[in-house]
Amino acid sequence: METNLKHLLLVLTPVLFLLNLVHSFFYLPHSDRTEGSHHIPHWLYYTLMTAFFGAMMFALTASSLPLMWVAVELTTLVSAPLIAYRREKGSLEAMWKYLLICSIGISLALFGTMLVLHAETTRSVRWYMAGFAFILAGYGTKTGLAPFHSWLPDAHSEAPSPVSALLSGALLNCSLFAIVRFREIMPPEANHFCDTAMIALGLLSVATAAVFMVRQTDFKRLLAYSSVEHMGLAIIFYAILCMTPANVPHMEFLAIAFLVHIASHSLIKTALFAIAGNLLLAFRTRAISVVHGLQVSMKGHSWLWLAGILLICGMPPSPLFFTEYALVMAASLPVASGLLIFLFIVFAAMMKAALSMTMGKPLAMPEKLPKALGAMPACAITLLFTAIIMMLFA
Repeated sequence: METNLKHLLLVLTPVLFLLNLVHSFFYLPHSDRTEGSHHIPHWLYYTLMTAFFGAMMFALTASSLPLMWVAVELTTLVSAPLIAYRREKGSLEAMWKYLLICSIGISLALFGTMLVLHAETTRSVRWYMAGFAFILAGYGTKTGLAPFHSWLPDAHSEAPSPVSALLSGALLNCSLFAIVRFREIMPPEANHFCDTAMIALGLLSVATAAVFMVRQTDFKRLLAYSSVEHMGLAIIFYAILCMTPANVPHMEFLAIAFLVHIASHSLIKTALFAIAGNLLLAFRTRAISVVHGLQVSMKGHSWLWLAGILLICGMPPSPLFFTEYALVMAASLPVASGLLIFLFIVFAAMMKAALSMTMGKPLAMPEKLPKALGAMPACAITLLFTAIIMMLFA
């Protein structure tokens, strides 16, 4: 699974980077006119974006575990200034929170790496389990798993939309890959401990996201908690894959569903963060209570927003419907029951927000946006279904 996930991310990450880089060319000039000129220079923004992409690719291709740790730490350092693009109080606070919490997490991951390397010399199962516990907490922080997720809603909501999309769609996947890479080298005696720990953190993440999404008033934070939810689902999915014997007939189907879930979440969330950024430019607020009547005032964005929310919630024909169905069917009864309850709460919370924003009469008329700003989210959704169709008929 490590190799298949690596190959997927080596294709997916450059695609997401190019989508958001092109979107930035249209987004930043309009954002600067709307929100003021107090921001970091554009040349520095694009330099950091490219360095961020390079650091993620380095993390995916690192030849050793310590090198991978260096690469993941590098992603934190080069992406932090992008969160504070506006140099405002909220964005600066989010940047420092991101740096502090992720630095603590990456320190735990370093300690876990040392324990696992020590375990490889002593062949002690206890050292392996202790090392994986620190790895799961450390890299789980960058993956956005609860209870280590507190940096994520602030960073995703304060960053410019192309940066939010890269953080959610690409960075979280790279951190998840680090956990997968360590899990693959665990001895059989430690497997039960590792898989149980991943399922527990995954369920906690989905539950936490569901609770915080119910009364959410900020549409960008709503998407951020959706990322916490889907990373929780992904880690549960992977744990169930590890627990499933290789000779089980549906093992290959589960493995494909896991990869499709990762790719689908990344592309749909990229589209949603782009739309959310456009709504922020048009209404100059992230408050759900202010954005109403998009079907009247911004019909194109209204359909894209509603479609994106339905897709990320797993409504057919979303690929996430089939992957989540596969996950629930493969899980044990207690885990499946918990997932169904939390997924229903998430669906209700997100649809309440989406319908509130798209239906009714506008409370405020939005500023007119360039048509080019709607191209990237439409392209991301189209790319997703094109890839699924090609895979089905391959």
